[in-house]
Amino acid sequence: MKKQTIKSIIKQTLIIGSLTLLLTSCSSTKEVELQGAGATFPYPLYSKMFTEYFRQNNVKINYQSVGSGAGVRQLKNKTVDFGASDAFMKTKDLNYENNTILHIPTCLGAVSLS
Repeated sequence: MKKQTIKSIIKQTLIIGSLTLLLTSCSSTKEVELQGAGATFPYPLYSKMFTEYFRQNNVKINYQSVGSGAGVRQLKNKTVDFGASDAFMKTKDLNYENNTILHIPTCLGAVSLS
C-alpha cells in the first residue's frame, strides 16, 4: 500500500473512533440532535436505525430524504452534519474547501436481471 493510502486509513479510523466515543459518551439526560440529508434509497433503513439509536442513546438523528445531489450540496454548504449519496464522491468533492469529507458506505443495494 502507498504511504498516502495508509495515512488515509489511519486518519479515517481515528475519526470514526472519535465519533463513536463522542456519540456513546453523550449523557443520557442531554439530548443530542444530528442533521443529515441525501439519497432516497437508504431512507427506510436509516429511519429504523435512527429511531432505535435514539431509543438507546438519546441521540436524535433527523434525515431528509432529498436526493444524493441535494445531500452532497447541503454537506458542502455545512447545513447538515452528514450527507448520503448513491455514488462515491469525486476526490475534488471529498476535499472541498480544505475540509476533508469522510465517505463511509452504510448500505448496499442490488440489481438483478430476470
